[in-house]
Amino acid sequence: MKYYNAIITLFSLSIISVVLLLYFASITRAIEKQNFTLNNEIKQIKYQININEIEHSIYSSYDYVNKLKKIYFSQSDNSIVSNRITLNSLKDKNIKNLHTVGIK
Repeated sequence: MKYYNAIITLFSLSIISVVLLLYFASITRAIEKQNFTLNNEIKQIKYQININEIEHSIYSSYDYVNKLKKIYFSQSDNSIVSNRITLNSLKDKNIKNLHTVGIK
C-alpha cells in the first residue's frame, strides 16, 4: 500500500499522455492531408506554367507566327500578324481594337 498513490498517479499520467498523443496525431494527419493536396495543386500549377511558358515562347517568336499564317491563311494579308502590341504601344493611350483574351 506504500506505493499505491505513486502507481495510480503514474498510470493516470500515462493515460493522459496517450490521449494527448492521439489528439495531436489526428491534428497532424489532417495537416498532412492538406499538405499533400497543396503539393498536388502546386505540381499541377507548375505543369500549367511550364506549358504556358512553352506556348508563350512559341507565340512570341515572330517567325513562327509568320509560318503559321502562311500555313493557315491563303491570303497575303499582313494585318493579322502586324496587330501585335508591344510595350511601347501600351504607353500610348489611343489603342484601337484592343481585345483581351483569358482575363477573368
